Amino acid sequence: MKTLFKINLKHLPLLLSSFLIISCFNKEKTDEELLEKDKIELEENLDSYKIATYKFGKILIRSSAEKDTISTEFQSFKKDLDRIFNKVVKYDVENPESLSLIDYILIYRDYKKMEDFIMKTDEDIFPTLVDSFNLIYGDSTSKKREYYKGEEKEYVQNIEHAILSAIVILSKDLGKEVSLYECTKTNPELLPDSEIKTLLQYFRGFLFFEKGLYYLSEDEISRNINWLNNNKDVDLPYTRAFFQWGNLDNKSTHLGLHSLNHLFRGFDRLMMEREIDEKRALEDFEAFLKDANKIGLNNEITWSIETYLYLKNEENEKAITSLTKLKTSTLLSSKDKERIDESIEYVKNRESGKVLNGFYDKFFLSKIATKYMYSILSKVDWEKVMKEQNVPHTNEIFKTIDNLKSFIDNLKEYASTEDLKNKGKSLWNKTKELVK
Repeated sequence: MKTLFKINLKHLPLLLSSFLIISCFNKEKTDEELLEKDKIELEENLDSYKIATYKFGKILIRSSAEKDTISTEFQSFKKDLDRIFNKVVKYDVENPESLSLIDYILIYRDYKKMEDFIMKTDEDIFPTLVDSFNLIYGDSTSKKREYYKGEEKEYVQNIEHAILSAIVILSKDLGKEVSLYECTKTNPELLPDSEIKTLLQYFRGFLFFEKGLYYLSEDEISRNINWLNNNKDVDLPYTRAFFQWGNLDNKSTHLGLHSLNHLFRGFDRLMMEREIDEKRALEDFEAFLKDANKIGLNNEITWSIETYLYLKNEENEKAITSLTKLKTSTLLSSKDKERIDESIEYVKNRESGKVLNGFYDKFFLSKIATKYMYSILSKVDWEKVMKEQNVPHTNEIFKTIDNLKSFIDNLKEYASTEDLKNKGKSLWNKTKELVK
């Protein structure tokens, strides 16, 4: 017995360490810890060539209006930035030959030289895009106006980031990556509590959800729900324009926006792993349906959520009715509809107490909601909305976005060693033809 006791004492530190490690692994993380984890993952998502070159383009524009020496490093690149800007500002997507092969090679060489500076520099240290566009495209009065400063500058560049994040999300060339970057550059906390801030947070929440950053998304949308609960009588004209709800009065508009916030917070929570999160998700879905029914919303979103809740509550016949309606949706592909047929057969033969099957799971459910949201975004005429709100230089903003898309695509193409060889051969062949 003495020997055994000695052995036990000898191994006691190891046993205690093992128990400590196991308890740490088993300890459920808090909402705050999971939110911080998402913030780290978000930064990793911003490390891409597309975002880097897009940021390069924006710094070219914004730094062109800079009159002060921000830093020694900026000063060392100022001449290069201005030289590249003077070339790029003349670029026109309808006339791609306005930048030659040699131009792209030299621009890419300069970009690589200042790449570290571009990546670590916050574009918001430079004048706003409006200030830059005033200098480039403005009349004599605009060119002389003072730059935005302090809180006013914070507000204007926040709105610029928000507008750009919405405009580029459906772009084939820029799309979600650049939209996510612009979203991270917005800071809703610097905006006054308002409808614009609420729409911005909803949009950010949607994008974070798309990227699988569910805790970041939940945080944005939870703040929205709290604001909407405390501001039930605030007029929401931008919301009506954004969602094409022109036929709704203000009370119904409030219910509609409130319901969509609960919908996507429900999806955030549904995609999380803890049991408490699924319980919260079901509460959000019930709140969504309650609001949706009040305003008469009856489409693929309500049918899909109804199905989920009916299945959870063992109401198979009602679930089949909602699935049958869902099958009529124009948002779904033929493959999606095949899955619904399989789901209907499953539900008919489903044993009581069984969880949702793979045919109609949370990923399929979220896919429907995402398609619904994109269908809304695709119908928004951002150029028209911006002109109606008297956003300065709207034409120039859209022209710049088109030019940036083409410029980034071409820069990548000319930067590729293989592409350079091919372009070189093509250029050589053209030269030979001219000589003949």
